Amino acid sequence: MQAVGGVRSYRVYAFTCEDPEARVRRHMAGLAIAYGGPAALARALRLARKAAFRGGIGYDPARHAALVRLARSRPARPRDSAQTDLASRDQAP
Repeated sequence: MQAVGGVRSYRVYAFTCEDPEARVRRHMAGLAIAYGGPAALARALRLARKAAFRGGIGYDPARHAALVRLARSRPARPRDSAQTDLASRDQAP
């Protein structure tokens, strides 16, 4: 790992002795309650993706993985009615 300015850093940034799968399952249980609606889940997943892209202190990979698994396990949202209307209008003879 390299610090800013090319200075090498040998510090340990994170350590856990817990099983990663157990952490993801624990997060999934709590997130299923916290994000009941699909819009709230989509927003949380968007924020987790932004945090992963930026990096930094606030990013939790286990929470991100739990959000992804929770989103995949739920049925897909119906498409927006405005998009559906445009699509049906374009297909009309």
